Amino acid sequence: MPAISGYSPCMKTITLAGVLTGSGLALVLGQLHSDAVPMFMMPPSFTCSTATALALGDNAFNTTNATVNLSVPSSSCSGAHTVYKTAYWTFTPTTTGSYVFSTCTGTTWDTRLVILNSCNTANGVVACNDDACSYQSTVTASLTAGTNYIVVVGGYGSGNSGAGNLNAAAGGGGGGGGGGSGSPDVIVGAIPDISKYGAATINGVSHMAYAIGTTSCNIGNAQLEWFASPDNRHPFIPMNMYRLKGGRIEQIGMSWGKHGFTALQGTLCGSCQASPTGNYLGIGCSDPYSSGLNGGQSGLGTRSEVNVHTGVFPGSYNSGMPSPPATYGRRLAVKASDLDPAQNAGALYFVEGHYIHPQDAAANNDNNNASYRQITVGALSSGAYTLTLSGATIQQKAAIEAWKTSDSTVTQSNADAQGDGRFIVSSKARDLGNGQWRYEFAVHNLTSHRSARSFSVPVPAGTTVTNVGFKDIDYHSGDPYAATDWTNSTSGGSVTWTGGDFAVSANGNALRFATLYNFWFDANVAATNANATIGLFRPGAAGDPNTVTASVQAPSAPSNPSDLNHDGIVDGADLGILLGAWGTAAADINGDGITDGADLGILLGAWG
Repeated sequence: MPAISGYSPCMKTITLAGVLTGSGLALVLGQLHSDAVPMFMMPPSFTCSTATALALGDNAFNTTNATVNLSVPSSSCSGAHTVYKTAYWTFTPTTTGSYVFSTCTGTTWDTRLVILNSCNTANGVVACNDDACSYQSTVTASLTAGTNYIVVVGGYGSGNSGAGNLNAAAGGGGGGGGGGSGSPDVIVGAIPDISKYGAATINGVSHMAYAIGTTSCNIGNAQLEWFASPDNRHPFIPMNMYRLKGGRIEQIGMSWGKHGFTALQGTLCGSCQASPTGNYLGIGCSDPYSSGLNGGQSGLGTRSEVNVHTGVFPGSYNSGMPSPPATYGRRLAVKASDLDPAQNAGALYFVEGHYIHPQDAAANNDNNNASYRQITVGALSSGAYTLTLSGATIQQKAAIEAWKTSDSTVTQSNADAQGDGRFIVSSKARDLGNGQWRYEFAVHNLTSHRSARSFSVPVPAGTTVTNVGFKDIDYHSGDPYAATDWTNSTSGGSVTWTGGDFAVSANGNALRFATLYNFWFDANVAATNANATIGLFRPGAAGDPNTVTASVQAPSAPSNPSDLNHDGIVDGADLGILLGAWGTAAADINGDGITDGADLGILLGAWG
């Protein structure tokens, strides 16, 4: 059973910590009242046993005819309560992860939420919620694939019922399952505008300089601190740009991070409980930072001072950093060739904003802090291509997720490093014809301070691997990190890319936060599902693993392991491969780590 994140009579959002296990969980939505009454049997359409399936998306309902109340015991929710007029659904997630249940859209009457570990409240209430958006409610929970949960909806009181909407969505909410009582949760609610600053030359290559606006929202249930430097209790806001072209999503631009200094109290994301001072972003409130503000060079700080896992950075930033170069310094710098329409026909482009904050990270609400929006590239003017925003801001999702949105055959998975943060790994296998497949991998470091120094994909014995490639994104304007490309090797049953070594240099080329690297190769084997391995750059706490795995598409093993060239027959060609690999693991048929006489005997026994 997940940990209870807490309750207060006016709390806004509940996040369930951990992965839920067991036979089931009940989510009850209704009124909590101080007069406890017994639990009655419910009509057939309003009982757990006859609950209908809840789908992702909008689910219309009507509780006008609901007549049964639910008693919540005094051991839960800070005292006994009565939940009025309840009706049930079942919900079985297909993947493990974060899910959001909300009545904020399409329901006009007051609601409250109670989370139970069964329909019997005597077994304990997991959590409670009230008024996430005006008088409606939201619950964010980490749920386990294949587990049956019960979702129950009702009204504030016996007079609050009728038609409404319950929305169920995957992927929202906090990072790592936190967000207890009194936790802020900052997201990028909108990317409203773009500024351009012209072109400049970096290391002999023409670059164009931009900034994007970011409007933050505090969707948590506590105010978010927003003190100007030299206090470090404010957000750090890096900006990125990506291109999706030829079946590959790449990061093509990055900036330093804007240091927040004061918060306005807007209503972009719903009802705002405004703070009387700009030192806090109120509950439910939004704060607009225009692209011109985010592009101000003096307010941009180096990424090298930030611990993304804790959200901590110095209040007085940029110690020892050089002054920003003219035009592009510290801003969102992009190679001109990566934007040139003549060189990028059919490409899609995206910009991304990301908020990092110590309070948000401490509450484990940091896995939803990035949002993205599509852009189009227009004419060249004033030294840079004109960029135009297109479509809506995709909230609480990093831009790497645009790849899977654009191509349903892409596999996407999260890899959470123990005691640290999250990587998002996406992959795709594409049939090139003539028995060849292209394997594409994109790895985005969302919130890992330990960062990545290697990436390894398994390949079966006898696989011919060619065209191995790698792409990173270069830091600029004095950020101290090395630009040396990662090397690659194919041995020991895997293709492995390796970057910097922390023991040699803390500034080695590692995959750091808010950054995406690409890896690819061709192989003569069709795809299957496998686990890729990310090696971590910085040392962790005692006992923390130095690797984390993620599900990817990778070359499959042949039905006959002796068929080393995968042509459907064991013959002299396979024998030649085996003899050429003698003493290595490249043609290891029996899995003992070396190609030797035992493997030769197996191959000869399978001849023909």
